[in-house]
Amino acid sequence: MTPPTPAAKVKLAHSAPSNDTRLALRSALGRFATGVTVISAQTADGHVHCMTVNSFASLSLDPPLILWTLRTGSARYDTFSKAGAFSVSVLAETQVDVSRKHATPPTDGFSGRNWKAFLGGCPIIEGASAHFVCKNHTEVRKGDHVILIGEITDFAEYKHPPLIFMGGKYYLGSSLKPL
Repeated sequence: MTPPTPAAKVKLAHSAPSNDTRLALRSALGRFATGVTVISAQTADGHVHCMTVNSFASLSLDPPLILWTLRTGSARYDTFSKAGAFSVSVLAETQVDVSRKHATPPTDGFSGRNWKAFLGGCPIIEGASAHFVCKNHTEVRKGDHVILIGEITDFAEYKHPPLIFMGGKYYLGSSLKPL
């Protein structure tokens, strides 16, 4: 049997990839479906910072660890790196607008004050499918990103179907059919 012909095939060199190669790689990586999360942290002055992240993954049950990645050049890096704790809100399928809202940094540098929803002392997004409160555990710098590892100190799960992201588009978790 002959293997299928790929839509794009690029050999990566040890030098920095061209823009065309980066776009092809991003497209190929986008074939992996992920959930959509919003990571939130509160600074000492009461400001809540949030950002949409789809690089969230479970890491360990014993101890309970999760990870997510952030571009090292991100304007939000210092906020999340220096926060003692952060939350992960796994967005529900009805929260596409929330995902889009937190996908780019706010022009004033923060998401807001007087946040209303908290779990374990951390700001959370109401109506999500799940929440994880984590204390910062470890950072690992690799390439142009840092892997932020958090130790789960509190969590909650709800019956809201999750929001799914793949190939640059959102999908409804409730439309997934088990095999």
